[in-house]
Order: sequence, then structure tokens, then C-alpha cells
Amino acid sequence: MNPNIQVLLLLLQLSFHGAQGATDPAEAAIEFKAMCRLTNLLETPVVKTLPDTNIEQDVLEILKLNMSAAPDDWRANFGDGSAKHNWASVKGKYDSEPYAKDWETNWPDWQKAAAGIAPTNSNKEWLEKHPRPASAQIAAAQLKALAAAAKQLQGTYVAQYKTELKDKEDLAEAKLKAALTGVHSDKGADFNAFATKNAAARRNGDCNGEKAGRGVLYDIACLCIGAARTETDGCIGGQLRQAWSATQGKLGEAMAELKKHCGQGFKPNLTPETLKAAVAAVENLIGRRGTTTVVGDKLGRSNDADCDGSDDKVCVRYDEYYSSTVTTPKQQKVPWMAEIEEAATALAAAEQAKTEAVATRASIASLKATAEAVYAAAQIKQETTASESEGAPQSKHTIDCTNIKTNTTCKEKGCKWEEKDGKGECKPKTETVTTAATTGEGAAGGPAAANTTASSSFVIKTSPLLLAFLLF
Repeated sequence: MNPNIQVLLLLLQLSFHGAQGATDPAEAAIEFKAMCRLTNLLETPVVKTLPDTNIEQDVLEILKLNMSAAPDDWRANFGDGSAKHNWASVKGKYDSEPYAKDWETNWPDWQKAAAGIAPTNSNKEWLEKHPRPASAQIAAAQLKALAAAAKQLQGTYVAQYKTELKDKEDLAEAKLKAALTGVHSDKGADFNAFATKNAAARRNGDCNGEKAGRGVLYDIACLCIGAARTETDGCIGGQLRQAWSATQGKLGEAMAELKKHCGQGFKPNLTPETLKAAVAAVENLIGRRGTTTVVGDKLGRSNDADCDGSDDKVCVRYDEYYSSTVTTPKQQKVPWMAEIEEAATALAAAEQAKTEAVATRASIASLKATAEAVYAAAQIKQETTASESEGAPQSKHTIDCTNIKTNTTCKEKGCKWEEKDGKGECKPKTETVTTAATTGEGAAGGPAAANTTASSSFVIKTSPLLLAFLLF
């Protein structure tokens, strides 16, 4: 149900009791129910989001494909990826280079990739599925770009998870706990410890001023547990077995009994919206029963300004945060309300970060699929080129031209006759073959060998089109 509708329904229910006097048990019961709903929400654990461990594996897979297609001289830097090939073993060669810092940062990942494609038993299956293309230059260039993009996205995910997701969820958890169990510093560490150890009877001052508003459980105790058993019937329509008395542990027992009445008819769903709605429901009840003598800054039963736990004075007074007069409004917010607002904001931010992290994870998965397609395409072209070159007959021009001895026959066959020093020779006509000799860096900064064969030229000119098809 929409949180705003929840608040409206609760307030509609309250309107039937608005004129029944300050000591009407129904009023206290409604206030107790609103506080119970809030308590149940605060006691609901924040569901923590775990990091996606598949991301690291996917990025490593892209790096392995990149390393597999890299030039031999670059791969030689990492050997089998063992510790003897770490950055410390080679840094002396590159310390003076402008890219040294970048390489130092990336070296552990490159080393892992090398270890992942080393000819070992553990890598046997991967190597069988991913034979290295004989002509891998274009694949290496494309895989290098994909690997760089994957590492960047991995860094983005780590930041999203740590700063925007985990930290926000942890903050929300801490704020909700503080809102639930908070007490004034002179009452101990938290409400549960205070209720267990308390050996002082409730008195005036315990439930007003700076003591009130520190935590929801403490305020519920003020609202419902009087100084004697005869003053404990306002919230549940019957007396509790214990009271806020001078006997150690009795307050804790009274609170445990009271909380059993909080689990009825409400299943909490912890969201920013339900938290805000629950706070609004309680806040709208504060001061509803105020009169000229019963100051409008309370929850609970009171026939005057006090909340000392005696007859008709079982209440919690928020006089530090609400005023009974319009001319002197208070500026402070009830502390537990402020804590809950911060928690709701943190949860909302975490939800947004989770959505963004899922999108980042999907982008990494897409990069992995593209990398696998690029690698597979390079293998297919390699096989096609090999099948065309292995056992392929010489062209007709080559056979005819080289065996022709006369100028006339040479030209008839479409060949070219060349004479030099009175001697003639029949040759095939020269056809321009464009070779895509590319230059640049290898898998991770190493030089890439130029590709000058006609068959490799076919791979280079065709692969970008195939990659575009795979990407779109």
C-alpha cells in the first residue's frame, strides 16, 4: 500500500477518537500501535548487497583473450605468470619510461592473465577452446581496447559498491539501530542495557526534556510503562505484570511483555517510503490531545504538563522539540526522527547505486561476449585463410605466362611481355594487393608486428565489419 495512504488511513482512524479526552485508553492504544509499527520497521534487518564475484572473473577472461592474441615479445614479459615474472623483476628496464607507473599498476592483472593461459593442466581445457590465432594482430588491437574498457568498468563497479552501496547500507543500518535503541548518555549505552540494569523508579524528568526523543524503545517505555503496575494499562487495555520500578530488571521484563503486543496485524517492509510514512504517522499524533493545561507536546496520558509515570501521567513529553504556542516554535528535530530520515535517504541512495551497479555489471558481461566474438572471428578467418592457401592451385595466369616464349602468344593469354637487352620474357600482369600493415601497441602497451600478407589483409579488412555486426 502507498505509504501516504497508510498515513491517511491511520489519521482517519484517529479522528474518531479526537474528542474523547486526555485519558481515553483508546488514544494511548493508537499511539502505541503507531510506535509499534515504527519499532517493527526499525528492527527489520537491512538486506546487505553482496559484491558480484563474477565481475572479476569476466574481466580476467577478457584479459586472458587479450594476452593470448598479444605479440610473442609482449607475452614473454610475463612467462607463465608466476611470481618470478612480477613487476619487481622487470621494473629496472622501465623505470625511466613515461608509462612505467601505469604498467606497475596494471602488471598484476597482466600477470594473472599470463598465468591463466600458461600451458598447464589446469588451463588445458581453456587452451583447447581458445587456440591462439596465427594472425592475431587485428584481434589483439580490438581486444586491447575491450580489456581497457573492462578494467575501467570494473573500477567503476568497485566504487559504486563500496561508496554508494555498501557504505550507504551500513550507514542506514547504524542509523536505524540508533533510532531504535538510543538513550540519553546518563542512561547507559542503549535502551536494552538500560532496561536490564535499571534499578531506579520512574520519576519526573525521565520522560521529558533531553531524555525524551533519543530512541523509539525508550519513548515507548515512557508512553506505556508507569511507575506502578496500576499505571500500565493505557496502551494494551490491561495491566502489565511489571512496571518501571526500583527493582533491577523489572523495566526490562515490562518492556519484553509490552513488545509482544507489537507483532499483531503488521508485517514490516523496510523501504525509504515506509520509514517516512511511519515517522509521519507518529509525528501527527504528538500533541493531538493538548489543552491549556495539557500542553500539546506529548504522546500518552497526562492531565497536566508532567510525565512522571504516576496516575494519568504516563506519557512522553517532547518539550525540547515541540511547543504548545505558535509564537515560540522549536527548531530541533526529535533525534530518532532525524536518524530515521538519514537512514531513509541512505537506503534510497543505495537502491539507486544498486541499479547503476547492475547496469555496470551488464556492460562488463557485454564486453566479455564481444571479446569472445572477436577472438572467435579471428580464429574463423585464420581457418579460411589457411584453407585457401593450403593446396590451392596456382592461378591460370601464373601457369600460362611463365611458359610462353613468344610476344604474340603472351599478349593473347593476357600476360605481359617484357624485353631487356634483346631478350623477351612473358610475365603475369601485376595486380595491386593492398596490405593492411597496421602499427601500434600490443595487448597492453607492447609493440604490435606489422601485418603484410595478402591473406592477413583479408582478415584486417573484414574483421571490423564483422565486429560491427556482432556489436549491433
